[in-house]
Amino acid sequence: MNDIPALLNHLDSNRESATLSLAYASISDDGIVEVSKFIRDNPFVKYLDLRGNNIQAKGAMALSNGIKINRSLRSLNLKWNAIGRDPSGVSALCDVLKSNLTIGHVDMRNNRINNVGAKYIGEMLTANTTITHMDLSWNDLGVDGGVALLEGLKHNNTLVDCQLSGSKVGEETLHEVAFLLRRNRASAAYKASPNATGAQMAAADPSTAKLGKSQQSAQAPRSLPDAMGTDAGEGEAAQSPKRGPQAKANWSSKDSSTLMLRLMMKEREQVLPEDKLFYQQIAEHIDKLLLETSKHKQGRVDGEEREKLSTTGFLEREQRYIKEIRETEDALQRVISEKEQVQKELAGKTVTLNQLNESSTAAVRESVAMQERMAVEEQQLRKELRELQGDKKELEDRHALNAKDLELLEQENERLRLHVKAFQRDVNEMLAG
Repeated sequence: MNDIPALLNHLDSNRESATLSLAYASISDDGIVEVSKFIRDNPFVKYLDLRGNNIQAKGAMALSNGIKINRSLRSLNLKWNAIGRDPSGVSALCDVLKSNLTIGHVDMRNNRINNVGAKYIGEMLTANTTITHMDLSWNDLGVDGGVALLEGLKHNNTLVDCQLSGSKVGEETLHEVAFLLRRNRASAAYKASPNATGAQMAAADPSTAKLGKSQQSAQAPRSLPDAMGTDAGEGEAAQSPKRGPQAKANWSSKDSSTLMLRLMMKEREQVLPEDKLFYQQIAEHIDKLLLETSKHKQGRVDGEEREKLSTTGFLEREQRYIKEIRETEDALQRVISEKEQVQKELAGKTVTLNQLNESSTAAVRESVAMQERMAVEEQQLRKELRELQGDKKELEDRHALNAKDLELLEQENERLRLHVKAFQRDVNEMLAG
């Protein structure tokens, strides 16, 4: 989706959607700038899928600006990109995620992240308190990157799943990471129910009590017989009278997860590899059981939430609908009153319009009659003009004849004067002779 207008149209069509999927859309860093603007101002989007694009460091920095302001995002999928080609992109994202309080899932598989990027991720994990699942598989973290990641994970209590397949961090680092993730899962279950039977047993063991929060450990019953000051064996002996059928009847998955704390500490205390492997297998088995239990519990919680959403608030919705209906009826009455008023005004204006039409019709009739009279008068005037033009021509002809006669008369008069002069001269000569 290198076409920015097409990308903007897609974003606008998903403005109120909880999931924004732009997977394998060939979005470059310039397109990510528009995506960043979109999530910055969007309060609905919770799941952002940008896998399989051309996002690099510039796009990651632009995206971090949007994530910094967003308060609704829960999951960020960036796998199959090239964010880690320049460590500045990973640095920008990690700086934002340090203080982010909503995102719980981050997927950065196959992003060319090296040991420098792993250092930034480790620093982010030290400060972050919301991310629970992270996938860094198929990145070239290396042994140094694994050490940096492990250092950050040691100070993190919320991450419960971190995938590192194909990251070349080393076998020892993978075991350490697995141990810390089991610790965080058990700690999360412990904090969820500190007063459960298993939690009390774990709190009685000083080797496991330190894994929980000191504030949570303080909530353990003080009736435990000096278990906080004994070793693991004494703690078990002190608790053995309470492990009858009644305790088994009240045993829960949370108690099992809390007991796993003690198993992990036992694993760390073992010297022989086979003993360490035995405790590790037990812890992994309990871990799987806890994960399945958590999924079932989450399904039950989701079902209860859906049921609650479908049943609660009915009276409030009904009252709101009644209020809206009343407001609609009032608005309808106002519209009807306004309609009647408009109809009255329309009737008055219709009467005025009819009067104006009648006046206009009379004026048109008068205008037509006047035009007819003017046409008759024009014809009469044209006739008189033609007659006058005829008289004028006749007078002109007469004038021309009179002018010609006058000219002839003048010529004759001139001839006669010449004749008279000649006659007078002849007479004078005769008298003189």
